[in-house]
Amino acid sequence: MSEWQDVLFGVTVFHLVAVVFWEALGHYAFFRIPHLRDKLCDVPKPWPTVSIIFAAKDEEREIEQAVRSMLKVDYPQLQYTAVNDRSTDRTGEILDRLAQQDPRLQVVHIDRLPDGWLGKNHALHQAALATESDYLLFTDADVSFDKDSVRRAVSYAEHHQVDHLALFPHVPMPSLLLNAFVIFFFKTFVVYYRAWRVSNRKSKAFIGIGAFNLVRSAVFRELGGFERIRMEVVDDLLLGQMIKQHGFHQHSLVAREDLSVPWYLSVREMVVGLDKNTYAGLNYNPFMLITMIFVVTLTFLWPFVGMFLFEGGLRNLFLAINAILILSSGWMAIRMKLNPLAAVCIPVIVGIFVFTIARAGIIFYVRGGIKWRGTLYTKDQLKSGRL
Repeated sequence: MSEWQDVLFGVTVFHLVAVVFWEALGHYAFFRIPHLRDKLCDVPKPWPTVSIIFAAKDEEREIEQAVRSMLKVDYPQLQYTAVNDRSTDRTGEILDRLAQQDPRLQVVHIDRLPDGWLGKNHALHQAALATESDYLLFTDADVSFDKDSVRRAVSYAEHHQVDHLALFPHVPMPSLLLNAFVIFFFKTFVVYYRAWRVSNRKSKAFIGIGAFNLVRSAVFRELGGFERIRMEVVDDLLLGQMIKQHGFHQHSLVAREDLSVPWYLSVREMVVGLDKNTYAGLNYNPFMLITMIFVVTLTFLWPFVGMFLFEGGLRNLFLAINAILILSSGWMAIRMKLNPLAAVCIPVIVGIFVFTIARAGIIFYVRGGIKWRGTLYTKDQLKSGRL
């Protein structure tokens, strides 16, 4: 081999070691995050009151099924606040009809968004401040609940004296390609945010999950609610960060048997849907954007290209990296109760993910901000109300 091939061989060996470490860490994280149904706790006496709060805008496709599943939740002291946030479809009409059928459901209609607020954050904030309960359960309008899910979660929170409990839901997807995205995203998410360490009071690790953020009402009010994160696009994560930074107790659990949320129905919907989240998650930092594109491409996509460009030892190293990525993803799929054949789609979904990141950054600067729920929020507006 030539000198440059020797250097490339050494770099690829390091690459192999790094991938082994990353994949092992992903599975370690999966093992370390407990499952809600494995944590049987004593029944609280009496049961604390709980308010399920969610905001909906133009979600007529999923809203009725999701709300009906919420209303089936078996909990002794439960109320619901649904916020119809400036919907232009039948969302408000559906919610009003459901409220007539169940008096526990209160519907708040918002027609105007005040300056300095993201729509969802404003809707959740107003609903929470108008609610009197021991716990606030922030969720999304399309989440389906098992009837005993809130009992299990509250029992756990009371037993472990948790101020904020975040639960990972089941995410059913209609295709192998989208299932591959769930596998890749979950593994990256839990490792990046060190989800297994959030329960450690000495760790700075934090988490928040939009499908299920259970927060003590007293803690929420002490922190000022969503006021301090009124312009945070990733509100669920930043709520978790704010709670953890102020010394409150936070846990995360896997609850795939208790919660289900249909994320995206097509690749196109996924790419468009991640417009607002991906760049916001990078703090609107162009250097971090370029770094992430480079790192993800080099780590997870380059080996699938490299195995066709080189021969001999180098090719074998790339084949080994690819085998680890696919086999590890297949094992993760089995543990997540997904089709393990989705693992062969990993190189394709990584390429789509890189495209999505780059697209989100470009659109942010072309638009001059983020468009969410029909409203354009400029760069200056977004930075004015950040944590």
